[in-house]
Order: sequence, then structure tokens, then C-alpha cells
Amino acid sequence: MPNFFSSWRGRLVENLTGTVLEIGVGGGENLRYYRRAQVIHAIEPHAERAREAESVAAAVDHGIPVYVRVAPAEELPYADAMFDVVVSSLVFCSVTDQDRALAEIERVLRPQGVLWMVEHVRPKTPILAQLATAVTPHWRKIAHNCHLDRPTLSVLTQRGWRVDVLRRRGVFVKLRATR
Repeated sequence: MPNFFSSWRGRLVENLTGTVLEIGVGGGENLRYYRRAQVIHAIEPHAERAREAESVAAAVDHGIPVYVRVAPAEELPYADAMFDVVVSSLVFCSVTDQDRALAEIERVLRPQGVLWMVEHVRPKTPILAQLATAVTPHWRKIAHNCHLDRPTLSVLTQRGWRVDVLRRRGVFVKLRATR
């Protein structure tokens, strides 16, 4: 699985330009793949993981300034319309409140800005969707609140985002969303 995630992560961020906000940077897994961004701001709700991301940012020599802060996706500590791009990588399956996190992204994203995501989403196949729902209560306990059955695509469209699914593989989806 590591190669699967690495290739998705690399393709997700390598060509992004401008001022980027990465939501839920974790331990900095995506940071090594950025190539064209002018500056990267990143948030992570867990202080220890944020420190890991800072260490990765310091070790990566791509010449892009990276600033990591401890904050949840539902309370972004940034000014309105500050970012050209927002990135979410395996985050919306575990945020406390998807709707509130999206409202915050809408607030900090500039007009014509783009939200790029690689996320777990509710499976399309009914039997797999039921299985994901059955497994999620147990999975959440061991996987940092990860919900395998979140209807993230529906939540985005209900909030008025135009969603282009670029790739779908099982419960994973890579998408581009604009307002």
C-alpha cells in the first residue's frame, strides 16, 4: 500500500502553484512531493504530528517555505481569501464536522481557488457501502476517527462545490473541487 499512497500523494500536490494550505498535514507525508508552490501553510490538530511535519519540512530541500500550525480543520487560523489552493489528503474521513471544515475552507480560499482531495469516501456498491457502515464504529477507535462510510462527495455538492472526480479506486477518490 505505501507505493499506492505515494503515487497518489505525488500526483496530488506536485504541480500545485501559488499559496497552498494543506489541511491535516499529519507527519508531513505530502511535503516532499511539492515542486511548484510558492509557499505552503499547513495545519494539524495533533501537536506531536505537527512537530513531525515541521521536521520533514526542514529536511526537504525544495526551496518552498513551509509553515506548520496546530489547529483543527473546523477553525482555520488564517485570513479570509488567503489561499490559491487547499489540499486535503485522507483527512475528511476523520474531521469532527465536515460541513464546518468546508465552510472554513470556503472562507480562506480565494475566488477561483481550488480544493484538491484524496479521500476515503462511501463506496458506490451497496454491499460495500453497508460493510463500510458496519465496520466504521470499530475502525474509528483504532484509526483516529476515520469513517469509511462518509458521503464526502455529497457533502461537497450540497455545499455548492463543482466536483470533478479524477480517479476512483475502491473507497479512495482523487478530486478537484471549485466554487
